[in-house]
Amino acid sequence: MKIIQLFNGEFSAENAPKAQLDNGSFCIPQHYLKYRHTLASVEELILKISYCDRYPIFVSEDNQGIYIQVGIIGADNYKGNHYESRSILHNNQRLSNGVSAVKDKNLKIMYGRKWRVEPKLPSAEIIQTAFLAIKKVREHEVRELFRLKAFNKTTTPLNCHHDVTMLINTQEIRSKDTEISWLELQQELDNLRYEKANFQVMNIENRHEKYWILELKVCLEPSSHLDEIEHDQLIVLIINKLTFNDVCYQLMAELIRLSDRHVDENFMFSRVARFSQENDIKAIAKISANTRELHKSAEKSDFEKDWRKENYQVDLARVPQLNTSVFSERIRNILNSFNGIEGILPDNT
Repeated sequence: MKIIQLFNGEFSAENAPKAQLDNGSFCIPQHYLKYRHTLASVEELILKISYCDRYPIFVSEDNQGIYIQVGIIGADNYKGNHYESRSILHNNQRLSNGVSAVKDKNLKIMYGRKWRVEPKLPSAEIIQTAFLAIKKVREHEVRELFRLKAFNKTTTPLNCHHDVTMLINTQEIRSKDTEISWLELQQELDNLRYEKANFQVMNIENRHEKYWILELKVCLEPSSHLDEIEHDQLIVLIINKLTFNDVCYQLMAELIRLSDRHVDENFMFSRVARFSQENDIKAIAKISANTRELHKSAEKSDFEKDWRKENYQVDLARVPQLNTSVFSERIRNILNSFNGIEGILPDNT
């Protein structure tokens, strides 16, 4: 019997059920495994991931444990910032493809947030964490590349860095936009720029007097670094009101969706596009259906008891703690407003 080897950090309980794959080999489904991940085992998992060299995935460890962090190598979106260069590549160093590494003063590296990895986190969830981290780093970039000329300045109104105190104390923040014409919309869009792209209105249709369908053509410069859009690509938006405000928000949502789809199709684990929409959804459902109940047989009764006990201990370790603060009291009141919640309720300290 050929059994697929477990990753480092994965351990099989005695007598764990096995599922036979269509190639004849056997695999222990992940929900029957135990996990004790270390920095080294997480690094080995991340080494099997490929996406884009501009988004290196770091694995590090501090006093709080292991974490994943995605870097972004690209042009400085805010050119006024100055950082001391600590380039990894030296002047005469060569890249893996043999090409000399030439320092590009127009590039810099920044880092996204830290994504914590628990030692008992399943390997699949560690892979999904890296997948989500890349998506969120890209979304951060998408928002900063969305630029609007307004008030004699170039602004990034949908970025993630706005002062929340100022925003919540500004009386004029609610939109007062009124519906506009095709020509007026195009004039507004002429002040909008997404990296090296702008947008041209191709068609507007009012449907059932309830919503509008807006078709925009992407006009993209050849020097653009965007991978998810092309010159002359058509973007279709559905908007509730024909206002510049609504168009901007829906356009941003579509640009984020396109960024996410690029990650879906190009994020590889062991050279397989794990999250691609080209994967057959019924084939995935079949795998799930054939593996979820393997512990139900009579010969697996002892295994099932130990397995459920282990799962309970893992769940117990994830339960948050409550104290005597105003915040904790608010959480208690929310939980008490539901009648008969199952699961493990938060502990009191």
